[in-house]
Amino acid sequence: MTAAAGAALFEDDAALAAALPGYRPRAGQAEMATAVARAMDAGGRLVVEAGTGTGKTLAYLLPALASRRKVIVSTATRYLQTQLAEKDVPLAQTVLGRSVHTAVLKGRSNYLCLHRLDLAETSGDLYLAPRLRKVREWAGRTRTGDIGEFGDPSDGDALWPRITSTTDNCLGTDCPLYDQCWVLHARREAQAADLVIANHYLLFADMTVREAGFGEVLPGADAIVLDEAHKLPDIAGRFFGQAVSSRQLRDLVRDGRAEIEALGGDMPDLADSFNALGECEGGFTEALGQGALTEGWREIASPERVAARDALLEAIHTLESTLEPATERSEGLKSIARRAEDLRTRLATVAAEDGERVSWIERRGSSWIWHSTPLDVATPFARAVESTPSAWIFTSATLSVKDELGYFCSRLGLADVETRILPSPFDYEQNALLYSPQRMPAPSAPNFDDAAVEEIVALINAAEGGAFVLCTSYRAVRRYGEALVDAGFDPLVQGQAPRASLLADFRADSNAILVATSSFWEGVDVRGHGLRLVIIDKLPFASPADPVLAARFEAMKAEGQNPFMDYQLPQAVIMLKQGVGRLIRDAEDRGVLAICDPRLFTARYGSVIRASLPPMAITRNRSAACAFVDELAPSTIETSRS
Repeated sequence: MTAAAGAALFEDDAALAAALPGYRPRAGQAEMATAVARAMDAGGRLVVEAGTGTGKTLAYLLPALASRRKVIVSTATRYLQTQLAEKDVPLAQTVLGRSVHTAVLKGRSNYLCLHRLDLAETSGDLYLAPRLRKVREWAGRTRTGDIGEFGDPSDGDALWPRITSTTDNCLGTDCPLYDQCWVLHARREAQAADLVIANHYLLFADMTVREAGFGEVLPGADAIVLDEAHKLPDIAGRFFGQAVSSRQLRDLVRDGRAEIEALGGDMPDLADSFNALGECEGGFTEALGQGALTEGWREIASPERVAARDALLEAIHTLESTLEPATERSEGLKSIARRAEDLRTRLATVAAEDGERVSWIERRGSSWIWHSTPLDVATPFARAVESTPSAWIFTSATLSVKDELGYFCSRLGLADVETRILPSPFDYEQNALLYSPQRMPAPSAPNFDDAAVEEIVALINAAEGGAFVLCTSYRAVRRYGEALVDAGFDPLVQGQAPRASLLADFRADSNAILVATSSFWEGVDVRGHGLRLVIIDKLPFASPADPVLAARFEAMKAEGQNPFMDYQLPQAVIMLKQGVGRLIRDAEDRGVLAICDPRLFTARYGSVIRASLPPMAITRNRSAACAFVDELAPSTIETSRS
């Protein structure tokens, strides 16, 4: 079977109809599958926007699996990796009538490190001891070492970094438990598999190590499919840059002290060097101050902070010198010496700034991350694509701005690509209504929140719940959440519980209300009557105060470009389309989309935004919007049935 034969299944769809009860042929799905097959057979490049409901996952999986080639599918999150592996790939195999060797590969922080588990158990940490015992019990049962089986590795729990490895602290072949390494096991599985399900973070990690001349993380592939591709430009900036964190330095000090203790504690000079580094890291943290901060280093580099940085650099340099003669004592000290050298080099790199990179710091409480981010990610990404002789397929429901893909392609330096824009098969004109309040104050006005609350409460009353209130700031989440409580509702508010729990609670109650920010704008699929109202407070423009954006805008102006029209507006359109996409997830879904920001109609660029949205009927009248959503309210439906 070939990729083209896999695509042909959408034309002669008996196998699809047998595997999917209620399957309906979709022209866009067949067109996408044909384009994917053509790109795979020719080793070409394809960028395809497939609107919600197109069925893009099967449209690339069937040609990919039928091709019998080595294929990597990369997506945005671990959750989507799991969905692909447990739902979409088995369905595709059923349609094809054969199984395909599939492996799921995640970053090393997702896998238990048995060596670090040993170290954690011998550390004497009484607080962690009961949970470490449970981890040890689970370690005897797991077949993958994926800590997602045990808990949520993204919840910030202090346990995870103690029992997982990083590129900094991994001992590699010197590890005493190397043959039992779960990361190594997962990579071997990926090497042997026909289909590897990865994520964008792992993909970029692979690109950066290849460019640096080191061994690859991912196996070579004949085709690479990047789903949720709208996330790629932002992720690229992180991985083509450099970063150093307070946690890395603190871990280095902690691990160094533990290694000295394990060796008998007879190296006082080395212990003093670790202590000095810990004190200097604390001094730099103190100089940064407390609370949240995201600023360019150039803007915050006071004499006190510069002196604290210099002391930190000197302390890690001294540690390197003291470590050198001690590395023969153990493999652990050799590893720590390598980490110290790497951190010193990175610290010097992030502190420097030139016209091509911006140096900036994120501070949260007593922790910080110092970044050096390239202003241009298109050049290194295009170089990575050119150096990988594979077919490349980029797809998402939201890539275009006003029916053009130029913005997305330019941000990634993609040239000589085939492009497709496939509209959603859903009937937005009949099933959805866009409401933009007529007399809203400007988003920066002091009375905007009060006016937004009035609209939110009126709409939710009419809908009797079943609503997402999507906000552009955490401040707005708190404000609107409190206002809804005052109005007699019991909303689910981001921050009250983990994301998965909030979504489960929302799905369990058809009258639920969720108030949330960016992480709920995308990747959330609530089908049916339970979500009939989506309210967006403001157009999601990125803040020009962001240090990376500010530097990027300066560079664009110097090149004669318009940062707002060429960057900020297209980015906001794509983000807005993600939020809008929460409303209609199925052919039978109906609902109201309310955007409270008056700039949708008052600003000159409002027409660009409206032209980029699905073709919905529009009203500026609150009564009309409430009447539409009132027809979907549970009490109205029950009355009509009776």
